[in-house]
Amino acid sequence: MLWQDIRYGVRMLAASPGFTTVAVLSLAIGIGANCAIFSFADALLLRPLPVARPGEVLSVGSRSSLEALNASSLVSSYRDYVDIRDRNRSFDGLAAFASLTAGFATDPTATPKLKIGLLISGNLLPLMGVEPTIGRAFRPEEDEVPGRDAVVILGRTMWEQEFGADGGVLGRTVRINGVPFTIIGVAPASFTGMDRYVRYDFFIPLMMSPRVIADSKAASLEARDVRNLTLKGRLKPGVSQAQAQSELTTIAGDLERAYPETNKNRQFFVKTELQARIAESPPEAMLVAMLTTLAAAVLLVACGNVTGLLTSRAPVRAREMALRLAIGAGRGRLIRQLVTENLIVAIAGGALGLAVGYAGIMLFSQIRIPSDLPIMIAFDMDRRALLFSLAVAVASALVFGLVPAIQASRTDLTGIIKGGDAVGRGRRRRWGRAILATAQVAASVVLLAVAMFMYRGFGQQLANGPGYRIDHLLMMGFDTSLIRYSDAQAQQFYQQVAERARAVSGVTAVTMTTSIPMLNDSIRTVTIAPEGFQFPPGKENAATLASRVDEFYFDAMGIPLAAGRNFTRRDDENAPRVAIVNQHFADHYWPNQDPLGKRFRLESAKNAWVEIVGIAKMSKYIFVAEPPSDFVYLPYRQNPSRGMFLVAQSSGGPAALATPLREVVRGLDVNMPIFNVRTMDELYQMRATSIVNVLVTTVGAMGLMGLGLSIVGLYGLVAYAASRRTREIGIRMAIGGTAPNVLRMVLRQGVALALSGLVLGLAASVGAGGLLSAVFPTGDDRRDFVSLALVAPVVFVVTLLATYIPARRAARVNPVEALRYE
Repeated sequence: MLWQDIRYGVRMLAASPGFTTVAVLSLAIGIGANCAIFSFADALLLRPLPVARPGEVLSVGSRSSLEALNASSLVSSYRDYVDIRDRNRSFDGLAAFASLTAGFATDPTATPKLKIGLLISGNLLPLMGVEPTIGRAFRPEEDEVPGRDAVVILGRTMWEQEFGADGGVLGRTVRINGVPFTIIGVAPASFTGMDRYVRYDFFIPLMMSPRVIADSKAASLEARDVRNLTLKGRLKPGVSQAQAQSELTTIAGDLERAYPETNKNRQFFVKTELQARIAESPPEAMLVAMLTTLAAAVLLVACGNVTGLLTSRAPVRAREMALRLAIGAGRGRLIRQLVTENLIVAIAGGALGLAVGYAGIMLFSQIRIPSDLPIMIAFDMDRRALLFSLAVAVASALVFGLVPAIQASRTDLTGIIKGGDAVGRGRRRRWGRAILATAQVAASVVLLAVAMFMYRGFGQQLANGPGYRIDHLLMMGFDTSLIRYSDAQAQQFYQQVAERARAVSGVTAVTMTTSIPMLNDSIRTVTIAPEGFQFPPGKENAATLASRVDEFYFDAMGIPLAAGRNFTRRDDENAPRVAIVNQHFADHYWPNQDPLGKRFRLESAKNAWVEIVGIAKMSKYIFVAEPPSDFVYLPYRQNPSRGMFLVAQSSGGPAALATPLREVVRGLDVNMPIFNVRTMDELYQMRATSIVNVLVTTVGAMGLMGLGLSIVGLYGLVAYAASRRTREIGIRMAIGGTAPNVLRMVLRQGVALALSGLVLGLAASVGAGGLLSAVFPTGDDRRDFVSLALVAPVVFVVTLLATYIPARRAARVNPVEALRYE
């Protein structure tokens, strides 16, 4: 029976190629837009962890907040982890892990390469249902004694690329940060780690932290205030998330009483993976929500188009429905046939929409993370995207087709058999089609307005610039801990490499810094407590974006000081601690006061007082459309770091400095790994310009899709209304009516709908602009009425044209033929 419905439906659709083509193309646009945006949302937010039953995995820890981005993450120290693991009765298992950037050498004589691995507790792999494809997992005893069991499991890609997929790799010795490790296994290809963006190269026991992490405090497994671990767990059967949260609250209270110095005001939380991801990056979550809403609007406009086409087609099929009812077909049978036809249209639209979705994915793939490590955003047309597209196609068929199908099955049998028209009459149906067309125009206005908001807003941000120099600069990263330098050796290396770099031909300036603006994995935070500032109850300090720089940084980067002085060579470990803060930091903590001479406590310096000696102009730190944020610059001579960037200013093209600067480094230490070698302009293009272009193109494309679909819908409505009034038009013209009168009569209806949609769309666009400001809070809260002024006339002219064409055709009707029209 179903096969008969399909065959008959295909024949009927083939008999109406115009209807079928427009319907399929409309749905292809709507479904394709949603397929592309789903792939975007999946890559940024929704993709499950590559473990068994990922929906059961929960995040646990205390909250670490970054107010600048309104973000927070759940973290834990090792001691807190052990207490939670051993005291709780809610979790079936709780595992801990932390990422490790390391120098990896495949044999003792090889030069270390920069790799990224995962320090994991011994129970993580079995808890996540991961079994090595070669070798074994960690044994329980390898998770007991710090620094004893130097064993490593290779990631699948690492095994293939560095070891040629050699099955005899087990037992071989490699070096990680200079420490010999024995290979005991190879992870399956499906398990890339516990981060959706990172493909980890290797996995080692968490107990090896003291030997592979040079910073003794960061490597500590005993310090409760070193919270650099992430915890994941699975609940026991029958235990709810709320019950687990209640138990964690009790444990946190016990630890606060037992360890008031380190656990004061430290609450533990449990979150789903999605909840944790949203909290870690609210801007990404809001961007996904915004794009998903816009894509849904495009789909609804497309469904409205097809609904209008089906309604317009109803009179053509009215006699067919009446005859089938007359010979005994039930109304349910007719509804099933019509729904089957709609499903065929929707699935064809979905198949064609995959091409639109693939084009969107290719556009998104232009977004790249600037890193030498295997960190990337993977936009894929995978099984999840295909299933989503199929689900959207079926849902759209129900949205646009079910109501017209039910209405068509309620045909007035007597009226149709007698030759009358019982389909499409009635004020209710006419009003329904008019509301549909108005909503389509309004949706297209919102889509175009949002695109214009983004184009103008981002354009202004790019025109204003990042607040620092991007031309004639080359960056080069180092990490002395990768080859086990001591603190003194590290400082000597950085001093020597800077001095020798300044002697390179073509170099006009050199600076050393721990972070590069918009190179997000280099940006760090410090915990500070400004003098005299009252935090809310339960809070004693704040995490602030920070960088450690030398005395040449501000001149080389082109960041002017608004007040105070620059750092000098005398700002070393023997001098009083000083800092330079940006203008927002000064206004935040000491409004309407002179910030020079003010102080704050620096947690990383054992809460020592730090005096502010300079105020830097504002610049961008994370993204071109970020909100104004606090930022602290510390002199690196007082705050030494093992990881630094050399930034060289050139008199000519900066890329030409890469080779001579590499030679400088090799002259100091041939084993020193060098990474992130790129020009500042290249980084800015990747982190600002390309992302802006992709977002504006995406929203602009959806705006044009919505406008095109609304034009088709409005055109179809006016043409249909004119065709239903053909006999009336013939009578009007026969008794003296003129073509201009008919033109105005038909045009009036279309213009009224277009204006109604335009007004509603503009009103909704004002609200959409406010939501857009929440997604990209640049600090400028002014409404962009210029964008609305640009969108309104464009939409009106285009919709007027869509109305004029069928109105002009109606005005040219032959009265004699019109009077014979049925």
